[in-house]
Amino acid sequence: MLKILNDNKKLFLLFCLGLLIRGIVFHFYLAKNERFWNFDSSAYHEVAVEISKGEGIRNPNGSYHFYRVPGYALFSSIFYKIFGVNKKYPLWGQVVLGSLLPLLVFCLVLVLYPGNLLLAQIASLWAAFHQGFIIFSGLFMSETLFSFFFLLFLIFFLLRFEGFFIKSIAIISYKLLFISGLFLGLASLVRPVGFPIILLSIFLIFISNFSLRQKTSGSLVLFGGWFSVVFWWLLRNFLLTGYLFFQTLPGLHFLKHSAARINMEMNQVPYMLSLERVNKEYLDLCKKEECEKSRKLMEIEYCILAERVSYKYFLKNWYLTAKHAFTNMFKTSFSLYASELLFIDSGGQLPSYDLSRTWTDKVFRFLLPKVSSYLLSFFIYLEIFLFLFILIGFFAGVFTSLVNLNLSVIFKIMPFIGGFIFLSLACGFARLRLSIEPLVFIFSLNYWVSLRKK
Repeated sequence: MLKILNDNKKLFLLFCLGLLIRGIVFHFYLAKNERFWNFDSSAYHEVAVEISKGEGIRNPNGSYHFYRVPGYALFSSIFYKIFGVNKKYPLWGQVVLGSLLPLLVFCLVLVLYPGNLLLAQIASLWAAFHQGFIIFSGLFMSETLFSFFFLLFLIFFLLRFEGFFIKSIAIISYKLLFISGLFLGLASLVRPVGFPIILLSIFLIFISNFSLRQKTSGSLVLFGGWFSVVFWWLLRNFLLTGYLFFQTLPGLHFLKHSAARINMEMNQVPYMLSLERVNKEYLDLCKKEECEKSRKLMEIEYCILAERVSYKYFLKNWYLTAKHAFTNMFKTSFSLYASELLFIDSGGQLPSYDLSRTWTDKVFRFLLPKVSSYLLSFFIYLEIFLFLFILIGFFAGVFTSLVNLNLSVIFKIMPFIGGFIFLSLACGFARLRLSIEPLVFIFSLNYWVSLRKK
């Protein structure tokens, strides 16, 4: 593997190719009229400005920021501090960072399929032209930064896991596990999914062929690497509030995207009316709690109450809750990244959540897109074709591996793919699968390459 990676010229050209593509898309399209801006962007930007001014992780009004984990705001603040407060500076840094993702895909292929240089070259080129990676490298959102750290975590975590199902070569590396924990910790400060992923990783260690002593010590080393990064953030929040938590976003997230939609279907009312009713119930509960405690609640306490209201709706109708969860997981699995292009082209208009919107409407939104340019239509159709190609190869590869009992790679990748899909049960978007997309297209491309060889 080291011999292959020493071919610096090819890797440099791969980086330059990715940089050229992402730079062109950002400069000539996303940077125009601030198309890179999204609903979440302002929260990141405002906190980044406060950090760059030396005010700490705070909101513009001076209050402490708890709503999101601080990773992306810290990343943006570095560019604000050095170059000044201009939204394009961190985005150009992100374009460069996004250009490194194909190189990480190259390395990940060699971890999953040691010595398969042809597959590594094809998969890294695929990553260079991947629409999701290209689009999000130029959006003021955290997906690129998270994918960068998460891919590094996968590379180091899986590097010594060639020995699944082959006891004689199952050799653990505590150094690699600790480094992978560090990268997962950094990823956890960008998106708060680190705790379920660390539990999943420890589970994989314990069902591997390592000895019990190696499993236990390896799990502690992995957890230690992760916790050493996130500890300061959890401690900061605990000292300020008395609660242990990563962020306060989940409360309103579940309330708006899950509870309101379940209530909408239960009572067959428009989404906005349902949201108004659920929100009133939440506000009434907040007032009751404030009266009982004789003080204004903290942000984390509001979050907990919003979660409590949401969970009540989850338990009211198990069928609708399950339907909602599976629908969102389906959307995350099979939605197109072109939905971001449609969102941008429409001036920031989201599709309606109301019951009148059918699956036919959702499908024809992409088959017959209402866009301002034929070029956008071309990119949408191109993504549909390429995504179908990857899906066919992925499912065919799974079937072939099961038939031939060649389960080693499936054992490594499917838990992470399934874990990220499951975490999107409250709200489904294609971007929520972006970080595990390389696992999908690497496995799919391996099937197509193997088929061509045969």
